Amino acid sequence: MKKLYHLLFSLIPLYSSYAFATGDESSPALSFSGNVSLASDYRWRGQTQTQNDPALQGNFVLSHASGFYLSAFSSNVDYGDKAHLELDSQIGYTTPITLGSKHSSFGLGILRYNYIDNSDLNYNEYYFKMIFNALLHQNDSFTPSISYTDNYGGKATSGSTGKDISNWYFNALYTTPIAQTNFGTNVSLGYSKANHDIYGSEAKDHFFDWKIGATYHYKPMGINAELAAVGSNLKTKGFTNQNKKGVKTEAVFTLTKSF
Repeated sequence: MKKLYHLLFSLIPLYSSYAFATGDESSPALSFSGNVSLASDYRWRGQTQTQNDPALQGNFVLSHASGFYLSAFSSNVDYGDKAHLELDSQIGYTTPITLGSKHSSFGLGILRYNYIDNSDLNYNEYYFKMIFNALLHQNDSFTPSISYTDNYGGKATSGSTGKDISNWYFNALYTTPIAQTNFGTNVSLGYSKANHDIYGSEAKDHFFDWKIGATYHYKPMGINAELAAVGSNLKTKGFTNQNKKGVKTEAVFTLTKSF
């Protein structure tokens, strides 16, 4: 699994799309979007996935006008074992809903965590999310989400604990631009709850993670820059300095090119 003490995704796609096949070019039935990022560290739910080293990442989405989509995410990883590449796949559905005067939508789907050269880490996660646009002002967004798996960490975790681990993950993300500028901010808070004590040096069945970021969008090149403080409250007694750094709050810088 993602090591018990070494577990972004801080990758927020900036979409552009083009038609693959459609009778109306202004409203393509099928569209493609994606981005490529270079990050100073790959943090997932507050914890490094690269032993505090940089990561090259890609995120690609194929969307249909019906609301269904397929996506793929890739990144280098380093857990000190055979796994050095994460290649996740996802299928989901999203649709607008009416909640009073708010512009909202909901989504659900299945995410497959897949690690090349170490399939014992692979597992599925199921998620549900709401997206509230213009919550406090016209251009902001609030996204609460819930994820669940009944096989957290795959065979690797089942083998080390002697049982399948189920895990709930709750997250709330808020993003907003700063006035009429190309700057913005994002804040997220997450909570993980497992059915077994697996998290941290003094093992517990739960922990919090957080992120506070500032962004800048350079329109001429379609590049987004982000500087964020990312961390967790995992116990680190007995950890090496490197392992402590991998779960404590640290600055993460990311450059993202969208297409």
